Amino acid sequence: MKKFFKRLLIVLLVLAGLVLVFLAYMGVLSKPSVSETKMGPYLFVYEEYVGPYMNSGKIFDKVYKSVKTDGIETEKGLGIYFDNPSKVPADKLRSQCGVVIENKDAAKFAKISKKYKSKKIKAAKNLVVVFPIRNSLSYAVGPMKAYPALMEYAQAKGYKITGTYELYDMQAGKIFFVMEVKK
Repeated sequence: MKKFFKRLLIVLLVLAGLVLVFLAYMGVLSKPSVSETKMGPYLFVYEEYVGPYMNSGKIFDKVYKSVKTDGIETEKGLGIYFDNPSKVPADKLRSQCGVVIENKDAAKFAKISKKYKSKKIKAAKNLVVVFPIRNSLSYAVGPMKAYPALMEYAQAKGYKITGTYELYDMQAGKIFFVMEVKK
């Protein structure tokens, strides 16, 4: 019987170790680093979305596929989030979801721009947390880690938050959580 419990304990310790390694890999155990970084400018092509932020992926995919069909390749998604999910019901959360058109494709996009909603996001110094894209869980873990750190930093500096967006750089494998602020 002692042998069984010893083996069970070893198995449980190995499993706990694997869970810890996975959590560390996903970034759950690390403290996000906030920087004041210039982001932009971006030419943002998007669709409006109202509903739970966690369900917005289908809108990103739709915009990406549409611009790809029109001959424009992009490796960057962008989502602008207007509401705080802790204060607004999930079915009322407003966002704009889409892609960033790179400078090399700006002329090509200009010819088809009437088909899409688009706007320019100006270059500005913002608060930024960079989070790795490891797998689909990164899109859930990242906001849970990034936004509290951004809020704490903004409050400590006395900044007024004027907006938030997330830039998904698929080529770099990173999510940039961006908080626009005023001093």
